[in-house]
Amino acid sequence: MWGRSPLLWAIPLWMSFGSAAALAEPQICYVLDGLLFVYGIILTALYCRLKITQARESQAKTVKPKAEEGVYMGLSPHAQDTYETIGMKK
Repeated sequence: MWGRSPLLWAIPLWMSFGSAAALAEPQICYVLDGLLFVYGIILTALYCRLKITQARESQAKTVKPKAEEGVYMGLSPHAQDTYETIGMKK
């Protein structure tokens, strides 16, 4: 099908321009509004499906961390104070 001449694709396209020009302006707007409406519904459905699958995957992956594995697990206190007091001699 793709190996055929591009001329075979161009002729029906060229012939359809006459029928598109025959439509009045309001009719073209109605057709375009319908296409935009269907496009919006399809995109909304795909977006909702994506969010639902991501929510299911995140619920399946969440595991409660143990008490020892907290946010501060890798931190240790410094032995030396960061700010040292300066001895003031008069």
